[in-house]
Amino acid sequence: MIVHIDPWVELADSLDGLRTAFGRSYEPEHGWLAASPASQECQNETLAGDWGSLPTRDANITPVTPVLTVLDHLESLSTLFRSPGGVTASHTIARAVLDIAIGPWYLLEPGIGPRERVRRFMNMRLLSLKEQTQLETGPTTPLRDHANNRIEDILRTARTHGFDVHRARDKYKAPHLGPATPSTTTLATEIIAPKDPRLGALFWRLGSAVTHGQQHGLAMFFMNTDQAVNPAHGDSGVFMQVSLKDTALRCGGAPLAAISMLRRLYAQYGWQPWELEKAISRLIKTWQSAAGIQAPPVPETFRARGAASRGAS
Repeated sequence: MIVHIDPWVELADSLDGLRTAFGRSYEPEHGWLAASPASQECQNETLAGDWGSLPTRDANITPVTPVLTVLDHLESLSTLFRSPGGVTASHTIARAVLDIAIGPWYLLEPGIGPRERVRRFMNMRLLSLKEQTQLETGPTTPLRDHANNRIEDILRTARTHGFDVHRARDKYKAPHLGPATPSTTTLATEIIAPKDPRLGALFWRLGSAVTHGQQHGLAMFFMNTDQAVNPAHGDSGVFMQVSLKDTALRCGGAPLAAISMLRRLYAQYGWQPWELEKAISRLIKTWQSAAGIQAPPVPETFRARGAASRGAS
């Protein structure tokens, strides 16, 4: 008996497999292993202060929350692939996955050492606290006061540990320690394919165009029906539609970013990558097939280590 599998369901299943593999590692461990790089970095805390008593531990454990958020978004993307709608929403969620994955990926860079990891972590904290101060209006509020006090705690402690502190002239921009965090677009190129910077930027900009409802972004989903709506003005009706191939190509930044992020997490935490790599291998083959991509012209991060259409009028 020949079993026909919906290719949209195959895309969805490949994303689900990534989360399942992560769960099999995360559930029994709930943190890094004893001999892991994260554990070794945290053994001798030398950066304690008003910004925290265990900043190296905080810098290593904080990525777990955005990692779980990325996987949650991938599950939502999987749900959309199984539904008859979600024509444009899939691209918005895929862009969000790329955006969120950049943070933990950047923070978990291997070999940077505890001091650099804490610096990056504190810059992320400063940005978050600064944005928190802008949630409320008025000269003073408890929320704003708390955020501003925490910013000053971080800057004061940073100076005692010899970090360069930089305050922006723009009152809406956060201060930072040492070099400023690279832009999201810059990091998007590195997390996707550092040897081909055009690819990450393309994923980012395509997703942004749809997310912000820009005309050139939404026009990607138009299929002209040649049915005049108002002949006097030359208007015509269109369907909004997306093909399996177009979706796999345009949304490919989501699994690419998730793969890069998870590999760094596994390496830093010392987790065995076997289950993860099996899921990655399946995901890569599925998305390559859907996108009509033949190996080897794909980015290195899209490789394992060791026609249908859906639309709405």
